[in-house]
Amino acid sequence: MNKLLAALFCISVTLFSGCASTPMTNADGESIQDIQTKLLGDMPMPGGAKINNENTLILGSGDGWAGRVAIIAQQNSNETFTFFRDQFQKAGWTLVSSTKTKNSILVFIKKDRTATIEIEDAGWIGRTNVMLTVAPRSTVVPPVTK
Repeated sequence: MNKLLAALFCISVTLFSGCASTPMTNADGESIQDIQTKLLGDMPMPGGAKINNENTLILGSGDGWAGRVAIIAQQNSNETFTFFRDQFQKAGWTLVSSTKTKNSILVFIKKDRTATIEIEDAGWIGRTNVMLTVAPRSTVVPPVTK
């Protein structure tokens, strides 16, 4: 019984500490939002979203980065899908395709880059896992088969 109470206490401390509203800054006084803007350039992120560093690989910065960013969004999957669909287009990205299911996918292009956004409903915790993958657009034309 004591182990169960200890486990519940740890879980509740973790959940409530994640709700703190104090803005986090680095040594230079930059907010998390400022840092995300420098890293991700013209790619809007939902309010309260956090980058999962363990599953993220960013090569470059600003509007020319490539790689994969794992994001934990505070909104549910429907709100997250709508946010990315609308806000990326407002930022000048062209929606190429989208699939809306429990695990949704959005594909955008802008100039010489492609962005694929995978949105996974995280279930009962009300958060959403997002995988944003950005790569240069392929200029290779596949060979014609006869």
